[in-house]
Amino acid sequence: MIYKTYIAMFILSALGAFWLTPFAAWLAHRFGAIDQPGPRKLHGKPMPRMGGVAVYLGFLLPWAGLYLLHNLVALEFQQYEKQFLSLVLGATAMMTLGVYDDIKGADALKKLLAQTLIALGMWLAHFRITALQNPFGTYFDLGWFGLPITLLWIVGLTNAINLLDGIDGLVTGVTAFMAVSLAIINIITGHTVVALLTVALAGACFGFLPYNHSPARIFLGDSGSLTIGLVLACIGIESFFHDPRHAASPLISVPLFLFCLPVFDTCRVMYKRWRRGVSIFQADKGHVHHRLLELGFNHRQASWLLYGVVILSGTFSIVLVTVGTHRQLPFTLVFCMLSGVVGYVWRRWARNQDADEPGSESNGKR
Repeated sequence: MIYKTYIAMFILSALGAFWLTPFAAWLAHRFGAIDQPGPRKLHGKPMPRMGGVAVYLGFLLPWAGLYLLHNLVALEFQQYEKQFLSLVLGATAMMTLGVYDDIKGADALKKLLAQTLIALGMWLAHFRITALQNPFGTYFDLGWFGLPITLLWIVGLTNAINLLDGIDGLVTGVTAFMAVSLAIINIITGHTVVALLTVALAGACFGFLPYNHSPARIFLGDSGSLTIGLVLACIGIESFFHDPRHAASPLISVPLFLFCLPVFDTCRVMYKRWRRGVSIFQADKGHVHHRLLELGFNHRQASWLLYGVVILSGTFSIVLVTVGTHRQLPFTLVFCMLSGVVGYVWRRWARNQDADEPGSESNGKR
């Protein structure tokens, strides 16, 4: 019965997002949320950018059905209802901020302040990182230090997802595959309602993807990327950090592996901006997807390559959860070494590609 509920949630959220995407495009044209071509833009024609509205509504759509069911899943959801409504309220606030940015444009510092206030609201609603587990299986409580850690996690991951939204279908597909991995992890660890949340998010993203995949007909916009980032961050807290004594996560290695693409990309870009002496909020073409396009990949190829990275990291996260705490540390070390080797080979190949291109002497300066 539980698996039928998972399948139903996925299908309803996917169909909801798919059917509502034309409505989101109409809203974007109606209120002027149009992304115009420009020097930093990768598209050549005006594009509606409020696709996040369809993803948000698709994510919410199937939950109404749980009020009509009378089974174990519905009973567990009723016990979690207050937490769920808090998540919906936070997601609504973040989507409102994103819609405003899509239509009017918002200053980066003001957006950061608003995101921090929303994250504080989620902490007050008990989406909190309260304790961490080290690789040897012991725990330590964070106390009040959990507040800044929670705010950093929510705001950081929200912006990491937002900054990754640079080419057709990237964030939508990456989120869908991360959500599937996170759903499997929660099914394994017995977090039924949290698994339902991730299944609904995955379905909404897959439902929107046909409109957003290259060549895109509508963009996700900040209304989508910020909302998705907040929901993922809060689901991550419920999955790994809220009570780590019931989560199979050594320290924070599992969630960091699961979210490695957006986290790594954001840290890398921020570090390079800092090294250049420019504002870390200054937009540029330094993201990993821009680099792939420079190497000759098209939007579709770059997206699927990064989907592959997320599928591999998600699979490894699932493996870590299933092998048991005492085996997680060696598995983590092996994965890190393999990742280092792959990263080194990739960097050498990319440099050779740059050297083979005409004018590489000037283009290769970093």
